[in-house]
Amino acid sequence: KRGLRWDARTSRPLARSLAFSGINTNMEHGNFTFCMHEPSGWSDARELMYCLNSWVFRGQSDVSWSLNTTLNRAASDSACNIRKIPEMELEILKLFQRRAPQYLSNLPDKDNLLEWYSLIQHHGGPTRLLDFTYSFYVACFFALERNNKDSAIYCINRTLLSNAGQLTESNRGYQRKPEFGTIEYCNQVLKEQTSSPLVIISEPFEMNERLAAQQGLFAIPSEGHQTFEYNLSLTLHPYLKDLPKMTNLSNWRDNIDTLNSECGMLKIIINKSMCKEIKNDLHQMNINAATLFPGLDGFTRSLHSRFDLL
Repeated sequence: KRGLRWDARTSRPLARSLAFSGINTNMEHGNFTFCMHEPSGWSDARELMYCLNSWVFRGQSDVSWSLNTTLNRAASDSACNIRKIPEMELEILKLFQRRAPQYLSNLPDKDNLLEWYSLIQHHGGPTRLLDFTYSFYVACFFALERNNKDSAIYCINRTLLSNAGQLTESNRGYQRKPEFGTIEYCNQVLKEQTSSPLVIISEPFEMNERLAAQQGLFAIPSEGHQTFEYNLSLTLHPYLKDLPKMTNLSNWRDNIDTLNSECGMLKIIINKSMCKEIKNDLHQMNINAATLFPGLDGFTRSLHSRFDLL
């Protein structure tokens, strides 16, 4: 029952037209909701990237890592009960709001939680915001910076995710403003802390210098008691609490239209043998720590990359 959407008024499962949402419910071979691809080389990865329409990207330096927020990781490292995470999140927010005026002069409105959490994330604190970028190349940088092992680029189909989220909210009777996915909607979700499991893609109105340089935005889980992957899985499929085994796209060219219309998440595996070539290309594009982390700290961080150019 935990994987179903329940109507509080009737105590019955919510009907969901998955055909309307474009989500394939057949979990046998051929399902494209969750996919993976290991490119044969850097050119193959670039070609695939150019065919992905309205997707956002996240680079992770270890292919075995799951998608996890800093808030969940902090709770896990401290052996905190997952049910207490919303309580800790609220305490972190209050502490930051009380102390931030000592360090920052231009602060968001108190109720603009998306911008407050963006600030906490920017300065290294734990939040439920998961960093993504519009740029596949920026995601590659974060996957490969000071890394020479197999890594991964997680790609999320923003249009499909938004359509699935809107459908879920419609089915549970959500008809009031603000509209799904807007900044106002995100602030309401963050204020509620726990809600129907969904992932929302959004970005604050005011972009700090680093977020702008990285073409950054956030994926936000609405159910604070659960993991990011729990929220993502139930957004894209109403009966799955965990990400299933992904469909391996060995030949993505024959499935690119289906990929854009039916795939919610694509995991691209970057073999360590490709690292040198990719880093050289990123250097030619001027994608490095100095440009992505403006300031002296970013420039100093970029000096590590000099070894990659030998």
